[in-house]
Amino acid sequence: MIPRKQYVVERPGYEVNKEEYRRFPVHKQAFVTVSEEDTGEKVYMGWIEKMQASAQKNMMRNLSGRTVVDYAVNFGANTVNLILGEYGFPNSHFLKWDPLYIPEPMTEHPVEMEPEKLTKLVKETSELYGADLVGVTELDEKWVYSEDHLSKPFVFADTPRPKETEDAFVIPKSVNRAILIAVAMDAKMIETSPEVTASTSAAVGYSRMGITAVSLAEFIRSLGYVAIPCMNDTTMSIPLAIDAGLGEVGRHGLLITPEFGSNVRLCKVLTNMPLIPDKPIHMGLTEFCHQCMLCAVHCPANAITKENPSFSGVCKNNNPGVKKWQVRSSDCLRFWQQNGADCINCIAVCPFTYGYEWSQCMECVRCDTTHGCALHITTHLREKHGYVKDAYWWERPTINPLTRKGL
Repeated sequence: MIPRKQYVVERPGYEVNKEEYRRFPVHKQAFVTVSEEDTGEKVYMGWIEKMQASAQKNMMRNLSGRTVVDYAVNFGANTVNLILGEYGFPNSHFLKWDPLYIPEPMTEHPVEMEPEKLTKLVKETSELYGADLVGVTELDEKWVYSEDHLSKPFVFADTPRPKETEDAFVIPKSVNRAILIAVAMDAKMIETSPEVTASTSAAVGYSRMGITAVSLAEFIRSLGYVAIPCMNDTTMSIPLAIDAGLGEVGRHGLLITPEFGSNVRLCKVLTNMPLIPDKPIHMGLTEFCHQCMLCAVHCPANAITKENPSFSGVCKNNNPGVKKWQVRSSDCLRFWQQNGADCINCIAVCPFTYGYEWSQCMECVRCDTTHGCALHITTHLREKHGYVKDAYWWERPTINPLTRKGL
């Protein structure tokens, strides 16, 4: 990771109106609301039928970028995701809240180690299991979902182990840390959006999310601590990733990291392990989005606003009370259905996906920077720390191949 020490701030990386904000329920996500509109049932994946129907038409017409071979590669890439976690359902598949294969005696006696060494060990092991970025934060309960897609609540209680009852998902109050993990996607594949190849890169990312989160949870359990592996489930990922110092939020509503921009997928492991939290960073990434409209201009669904950040939502899928650019999520998902594949245009055109090139200065509607352009700064740091090479101002930087230790 790019060293963050000089960019650390003591304040939160977002503004919250405490009087207005309420914990967000999963059944307000576009995946659920669109599914309910299409099927009449409160399910999570009902929306996908229309997308698959469009995919069939694309294959029958043998459209460029949407052929049978393109979809076959995509389905194969998504297999491990579907086996391990299916994007993320709490306490299901391999995302079980109890140990999967660990001998019981190993789970009963927490290993005693200094928090600094324990934190270093967890981060190094996360990288071994596939993490490209990893950070730790205190688990802020306001970012835990209030209910799942079937309206079962997430609650905290004085209990030694996490559990699911008929009435609730119960998280121990001792679980007060979240390990946030980012896995990078292939930028060249993302660049083909909204064709199927871009969706395939996301599918690979989801499969790697599952591998990393499940493996890390089992590792932590083997050391005698509680671990709850999560993909898209249980908690909101982006605010916790901001808390953990992985990046800042962008106009498109996604996390922007100094290393990869928003070209990442996020997963997390919740634990009672006494880890040292990281702190939020401020590199001017969010401020840059005030000047750049590329994601909004290139969104085929017009789901990304060109207006200023607001505490108020713009559709039923938003959660009022946090100041940010509000995205019309259901409009985005409806385009996926028409397209027959995920759309990732916002990531593909984001300047932070590759880094600075001179033409970006023509795209910014203004330049209000007083402390240096965040795109210049992050591009320089990426070159310095081996994430890109040949970062010349007159051409797009070349992204170095990722060198992973393990998975």
